[in-house]
Amino acid sequence: MIVEPAVTEYLSALEPEQDPLLAEMRAHGDRDHIPIVQDVTGGLLEVLAAATGAARAVEVGTAIGVSTLHLARGGAHVTSFEVDPERHAAARDYLARDGLTDRVDLRLQDAGEGLAELEAGGYDLGFIDGPKSGYGTHLDQVVGLLRPGGLLLADNVLMGGGAATGEGSNQWSAESVAAIREFNEGLKAHAELRVTFLPVGDGVALAVRR
Repeated sequence: MIVEPAVTEYLSALEPEQDPLLAEMRAHGDRDHIPIVQDVTGGLLEVLAAATGAARAVEVGTAIGVSTLHLARGGAHVTSFEVDPERHAAARDYLARDGLTDRVDLRLQDAGEGLAELEAGGYDLGFIDGPKSGYGTHLDQVVGLLRPGGLLLADNVLMGGGAATGEGSNQWSAESVAAIREFNEGLKAHAELRVTFLPVGDGVALAVRR
């Protein structure tokens, strides 16, 4: 737990009740052990997309589309990258069922290759939530896609507390923890970003491009 269990339970009780589609997606992720954003993180993405009026967003790591759905519900058109065909197909189905097909561009493609094909400075929001070993590489790519004043978010920057202790766990390997600690330091020192770190969900980094 990132914060006190009692605080987590209280905040969870304040979250809006999941609609049936999101509940189905959550059950799918739990059943098949697919990493998806926590409810509170999804809510944050949706609120920030709406609050900033983000018209175009780019996402690294679609999985089954939970975070994609939140960004699209927040008003953004989302270009998202995933390399697993089954997860990609599931995301397409879920988003179509929510009527969001015209608000998403789901690409079955390595993010490193796909990001290089996008318009520099053409995006209002970027979300990094793919393999942790690629966070550092994807950071500079996504920053280059953001307009000045664009918003960058990254999930799992606390890794259940492992980022603070430097120790792996059953959920996160020692290699992943080391990668995220290096990413956090690089993000903090990034000359083009104003950055803060939030103990939301599994830890969310929030940055604005200068």
